[in-house]
Amino acid sequence: MEAFLKNTVPVMEFKPFRETIYEYLRQQILSGNLRAGILFSDGEIAELFKTSRTPVREAVQKLEAEGLVERLPMKGNIVKGLSPVEIAHIYSIRKALELLAIRYATLRITPEELDTMKTILDGVDTLLALEDTDNLAEKLLQPAGEFNNVLFNACRVPKLIQMIWQHRELLDRYRTMRIVISKQLGERFVTRRRVYRAFLEKDMEKAVAAWEEHLETSFHIWLESSGLDAEKARGEYL
Repeated sequence: MEAFLKNTVPVMEFKPFRETIYEYLRQQILSGNLRAGILFSDGEIAELFKTSRTPVREAVQKLEAEGLVERLPMKGNIVKGLSPVEIAHIYSIRKALELLAIRYATLRITPEELDTMKTILDGVDTLLALEDTDNLAEKLLQPAGEFNNVLFNACRVPKLIQMIWQHRELLDRYRTMRIVISKQLGERFVTRRRVYRAFLEKDMEKAVAAWEEHLETSFHIWLESSGLDAEKARGEYL
């Protein structure tokens, strides 16, 4: 219970208890407040939210389906870590989802969204032109996120957008995004600009090829730091 008492329980909104509890626990896990190996019981969470154990069990089942927790008989629930192989699988799922979003976005992106993309890319160019490179990777995280947000929203498929961000959150939990961007710095925006130009031309294949290259580079940068055997990885990342 101590792990939870350090955190503020969210104000209940007009949504089922199970959803509020699920979102709270998921955020605590992904933020690192609940680290891998921490045990908690349904009863502790029920007491924290002043509710019965039924919505807690339903929330934990959703977290279990996402691979974030595991039920241990007679012990409770344990926050799970992810192995390098599991992260490789998440990269594969992420690629399939994001390339589908690119296809939709090529057809559906608006002139206003294209203008926003250009503004973000021009701002990055200005930032990279400065001689001050202190904390450059950290400074590039925000425009990278803003560009990706426009990119994925442009697909106009809410369920797909939700799934993309869920898988990206899983990777960010293990700091893989920061590892990748710290190795590439401004080069990460070269493929983003290629995607932007392909959108201007309404060229779906160019857009898909550019983003696939972006994702492949991300995976191989992570792979170098993961300790996973490259030969084995080829069988896990498709």
